[in-house]
Amino acid sequence: MKKRIEHINKYEGRVKSFVKGTFDNDRILEDWTKNQSKASIKFPLKDLLFGVKDIINVDGYPTRCGSLLPSELFKGSQASCVSKLLNAGAIFAGKTVTAEFAVSDPGETRNPRNLFHTPGGSSSGSGASVAAGFCDIAIGTQTSGSVIRPAGYCGVVGYKPSFGRISRDGVLLFSNSMDHVGLCTSDLDVLEKVLPLIVDGWRFQKPKVIKNISIGIPEGSYINLSKPNVLKQFLDTIQLLKEKFYIKNLELVRDIESYNRKIDEITFAELYKVHSVWFQRYKELYGPIVRKTIEAGKKISPEDFTSLTNRSRKDRKLLQMLMIKKGIDIWIAPVAPDVAPFGIDSTGDFRMNSIWSYIGLPVIAIPTGINKNNLPYSIQIVGRFGEDEKLLQISKFIGESLKVPRILNSWELHK
Repeated sequence: MKKRIEHINKYEGRVKSFVKGTFDNDRILEDWTKNQSKASIKFPLKDLLFGVKDIINVDGYPTRCGSLLPSELFKGSQASCVSKLLNAGAIFAGKTVTAEFAVSDPGETRNPRNLFHTPGGSSSGSGASVAAGFCDIAIGTQTSGSVIRPAGYCGVVGYKPSFGRISRDGVLLFSNSMDHVGLCTSDLDVLEKVLPLIVDGWRFQKPKVIKNISIGIPEGSYINLSKPNVLKQFLDTIQLLKEKFYIKNLELVRDIESYNRKIDEITFAELYKVHSVWFQRYKELYGPIVRKTIEAGKKISPEDFTSLTNRSRKDRKLLQMLMIKKGIDIWIAPVAPDVAPFGIDSTGDFRMNSIWSYIGLPVIAIPTGINKNNLPYSIQIVGRFGEDEKLLQISKFIGESLKVPRILNSWELHK
């Protein structure tokens, strides 16, 4: 553990994944010392370090939400997902940096694979802390693409559950309709240890050979969002999987941009509901993107919001049923239209993530390669609603087929 702490102290000043004042050498060593008397069989996450996105409550630490507003506004009980990790023997490393209120005004965090590039957001610190080797697990949240995209940009494993399968208590929400608590982890084996502990109603399944799995490739307006370099690497990846899976090319939606506009309107309106009182008093303390987003949400009438949410329920049902009707077990798609953008003044492009949050399907992101600038390529593997357990099994098989463990182990922190 001392070497781990030395590693964090050496590189955190460059990566800036933790909220200042929340990473404490002495406390971590003390917690680790206490852990040594615990039996590993009863504490499956013993000695693993975890970070927590700073819109999620942790006892003894203020929740600041990446904001200048008074932290007392966000006080509350510790999130149950945090308590479950602690009860399983994991050691809290620190609060991880978030874009302001999990929107799009980014913090100072940099991508450990290339410090000149964004780690993605809004769970910026969560993705970066795992990629840098500071944490084994980091809790984040996703409204549109705020877990899966940072995982993809930083080249780690990401997970967003089926909507509602991880409790959101102790979380300051962006959007009640869309928010998911998710995870970044160092590899799929760690993810496999964590999910039974925090996913509600997890059904343990005996390991079995994955057979007759059909992969859907979302053609049309969705896949056309990809830049040529990402599309080529994605198609090369699919080619590797053709030997072991059935591949079906199928249009997901006719106009992905129309769905993304609906998603924006719903989430903006719900963000305004959360912040309406605070915004009146502290408007000047909000960042420019959050301020603009709240003001856009304020303009959406109750009638329009009702119409949008009614439409979303129909869309969710239709697109969930599409997989069943077409015999698709999983969708596979790029994590984003391009690799992590240069600079840290944006959180990246979420247009290839939002649809999966909108329809509530479970997603696992895994890395598939790296470009000449040490920036990862990744795919998102999307399962049927409520079948997170099956998605994990399939993702592990795909990871082994693509030699993902070797990819993860071959990368080093940008020096």
